[in-house]
Amino acid sequence: MRIGFVGCGAIASCYAQYLIQKHEVCVMDVSVPTIENIKKNGILIDDDLPGKGTGKTNAFHPAIATTDPKEIGPVELLVVFVHYQFLESAVRNALPMIDQNTMVMCLQNGLGNYDEIAKVVPEEQIIVGNTAFGATPVSPGHVKHTGYGVTNMGTMKAPMEKVEAAAEAFRAVGLDVTVHENVMNAIWHKLLVNSAINGMSALLETPNGFVEKNQYAHEVARMLVQEGLKVANACGCTLDPEEEMAHVYEVSRDTDATVSSMVQDVIHHHETEIRIINGAVCRYGREHHIPTPCNDLLVQLVLAKQSIYLGR
Repeated sequence: MRIGFVGCGAIASCYAQYLIQKHEVCVMDVSVPTIENIKKNGILIDDDLPGKGTGKTNAFHPAIATTDPKEIGPVELLVVFVHYQFLESAVRNALPMIDQNTMVMCLQNGLGNYDEIAKVVPEEQIIVGNTAFGATPVSPGHVKHTGYGVTNMGTMKAPMEKVEAAAEAFRAVGLDVTVHENVMNAIWHKLLVNSAINGMSALLETPNGFVEKNQYAHEVARMLVQEGLKVANACGCTLDPEEEMAHVYEVSRDTDATVSSMVQDVIHHHETEIRIINGAVCRYGREHHIPTPCNDLLVQLVLAKQSIYLGR
């Protein structure tokens, strides 16, 4: 399969390393240093997976690495890893890589990414889901792979056979993929984890494991997830409270050394994704008349923190 990536950050790089084994993989990023380093050295991955990582740095060479989507042309599957606030413009910029046969996949955190892509691409061509991968940037084109897990996929309006074809392409390189008829269950399942870990870790500038280890952070996570669960199930999900709570702490342990993308945003003075993670809990809570005071507070605190360096 001919697979393109829009954005070659930490998680995208980890997926590319696998898919390169059996597919024609092309990467496009607007960051010139990232693309120049990939052209020179390949995508560098530090194998730091807990319990099975070798600790070695391996290089993976895509068929094309470029800042110009015209160099790549249409692909069969376009995997988009760009922050939600840039998603619409990024997909619009990537239109030379998209034709009527291209499926556009988004595996990013939060609720709202689908709507941004649908402003540019017909909904019948969109695959959504999420990932349990963990990764931390080292330098442009060089990342540390710190977590591995299931890739969840589904769709709102695309033919399921298109989703299955994408899943098989991933499975062909050994990735663990689950295709969901009700993908929103899987998206909320991941959103609850992100709501408990990302915003709090961004405020405290700690790795994921702090949430499970620290008694105070542990309790805050419980309060955030309890609110989120009420909202998720009001939206039509069927999530079990005890299982979801246990899953949050399990992810915190399993990605102990991972620095969440929101922490990375704060460190590098970027806008965070708090609005589509805890902010989504608040937004859907209001729609269903469910109070979300803990998530409301966390959103405002993270926005206040980022306003210090963004100046707005």
